[in-house]
Amino acid sequence: MKEKITNQALRMLKKEGLKSLSMRKLAEHLSIDPMTIYYYFKNKDQLMAELVEVVFRKFYESLRLDEGIGNENPQKKLEFVLIEYRSFFIQYLDLSLYLIQSPSQEYPAVTMFNDRILDLILALKPYENPELTRDILVDFIHGNALSVSKGARTRSNVRANQNLTDQFKESFKILFHRLFYNTRLA
Repeated sequence: MKEKITNQALRMLKKEGLKSLSMRKLAEHLSIDPMTIYYYFKNKDQLMAELVEVVFRKFYESLRLDEGIGNENPQKKLEFVLIEYRSFFIQYLDLSLYLIQSPSQEYPAVTMFNDRILDLILALKPYENPELTRDILVDFIHGNALSVSKGARTRSNVRANQNLTDQFKESFKILFHRLFYNTRLA
């Protein structure tokens, strides 16, 4: 039942947004008594924390980051992970916003993801402090994703979305070069 509740909550969150998600509406969609939801989650914040964990863990596992860097190029792996994170952020915009708005809360899956990003950054020996470098890259992704998310959600024009992604990749490349090599691209 808990999985059924979280799956329905995710569908409602993506369709209707965070502001319209309530325990009562969720119970109505599931045709269950609201007290059933409260049996598993004492409040909306606890439900949201579960959603963050479930979604981030699935995202993290899909990236297969625990397979280690090995012979892979750490720069390409880091670029891939961060570009995928942008897509993930846009796909789960309301959940991502909730996460940003509750930074004091600890989410194990998010911490694991951030630690792995830091490992990849350390393998590249950044020009500045590694934690600062991670924070700058992640904040850049958040800002970019927020700026294009409304358009990306409403546009069915694949070409327009691809242009936004291409622009992001170009800006990301410039920022990346600056953070790791402290130079401008020619």
